[in-house]
Amino acid sequence: MRILGAVLLLGGAGLWCLLRRREGMLPVRVGRALLEDLAVLGYQIRVRRTPLPELLEEVLAQGLGAAFLWGALLERLREEEATLPACWEASVRELPPPLDKLLLPLGPLLSEGGEALAGAVEETREELTGFLREETVRQASQGRITAALSLAGACLAILVLV
Repeated sequence: MRILGAVLLLGGAGLWCLLRRREGMLPVRVGRALLEDLAVLGYQIRVRRTPLPELLEEVLAQGLGAAFLWGALLERLREEEATLPACWEASVRELPPPLDKLLLPLGPLLSEGGEALAGAVEETREELTGFLREETVRQASQGRITAALSLAGACLAILVLV
């Protein structure tokens, strides 16, 4: 019975570590998806001149970026009488921090298009790439510390209870 209790404590600590890591990596996963989507957005608007509603419905309708940003933006554009920058701001505010702050400046430029938008998209992609690089390193370090502390706590609890 003691061995079963020890296994359950260690298993619970391990599961907690995995869930914590998954939760912590959400901004990184969403950021990577948006990084790819921004490249598509820039190309589709600048080169192919695809209208934004069509782009949101057909090209950017799949994946994690659609679940967190593009789908909400499309719904706001359909439902509200607000302008594109206002819909963009409301949709971006729902992203995990700091992705909201990184993407917010694109809103006013979406309706303009052209070279101003292309430059802003590329600048945003560079900032997003830097954030993803730093956050991946930070999350790896944080994950090791979390795992060590939770497993050490579980081992201490096992020693106290045995």
